[in-house]
Amino acid sequence: MTLKEISRQIGISVATVDRVLNNRGNVKPETYRKVMEKLGELNYKPNKSASFLSRKKEISVAVVFPELPDYFWSQIEKGVEVATEELRDYGLRIELFKSEKYDMEKQKQVVQDIIDSKAFDAIAVSPNDSEEMAELIDRAMDEGIAVCTFNNDSPFSKRLFYVGCDYRIAGRLAADMLCKMTGPGAKFGLITSDASSIPSATTFQLQQKITGFREVVAEQRAQLTQLLKLKQEEYDQPGIFADLFAQVDAVYVTSAKLHIVARHLEQAGLTGKMPLIGHDMTEEIYEDLQRQLVSATICQDPVNQGYLAVKTLFDYLAYNEPIDLKEHITKLELVTRENARYYI
Repeated sequence: MTLKEISRQIGISVATVDRVLNNRGNVKPETYRKVMEKLGELNYKPNKSASFLSRKKEISVAVVFPELPDYFWSQIEKGVEVATEELRDYGLRIELFKSEKYDMEKQKQVVQDIIDSKAFDAIAVSPNDSEEMAELIDRAMDEGIAVCTFNNDSPFSKRLFYVGCDYRIAGRLAADMLCKMTGPGAKFGLITSDASSIPSATTFQLQQKITGFREVVAEQRAQLTQLLKLKQEEYDQPGIFADLFAQVDAVYVTSAKLHIVARHLEQAGLTGKMPLIGHDMTEEIYEDLQRQLVSATICQDPVNQGYLAVKTLFDYLAYNEPIDLKEHITKLELVTRENARYYI
């Protein structure tokens, strides 16, 4: 239904109908009432995309995330690409910024440069460290740049919304499965990473996984006897893992190092003997599941994370859609040897 057809049926000008639809004023109350009644009668809904196209406005979004682990961020990129293809004709422009490894200072500099450039309407960022990034997120928001977080949140910043998993539930899921695999009184080891430029810091995502894991361990009266917080280079030290395996009945890996821990488990001669759970899916982890080095892995829908972050920012900027949800929680899926083929 076009404006021309609506104006013909009501018997008023197209310009007047347009003023009513866009709340531009200068319309008599009786005319306004007639237009709204006719719109209701025709079940008319405005085409927001056509309205946006008519304004010929470009929406520029910077997407910022670490370069590693490549297998995970490539899935995020796929989601961003889907949103870009869907919205390119409506004015969306995307630019990707990959910060080097896990270096927080370099990531902060990337975001600082984006803000200073004044070339972007919005930033979607996966912060290496939630607290360190909060000040820059607040500055961007104060300068009129819309900011969302994805994959890792900065909940105490002014960010508009977060897209990603509930990582506390992810930790609970991991603990629940290990308790079922081991039985009462089991001793668990947990491996996490120091992924920040601050030696004592752990990302919000990892903190939440650990919190959830601890909750279920306490509820099930199991024991978390070992919590290893490793730097990246320490994953190459077999002795650390040999000591861990000797003291526990099962292991949970919160970081993106599940495949590496599986290699150490194999070298220790514990294939199929010690339950091992972690996160994400790669070709290597698929093979580890088939060989019973990994008992299960928890996938977190990265493609949808990339898509939702970009799509929600675009709708907010292009159509002034309110941010009703401050957290867009993506699904968690437990993958085992039997259903792994559907995730690779």
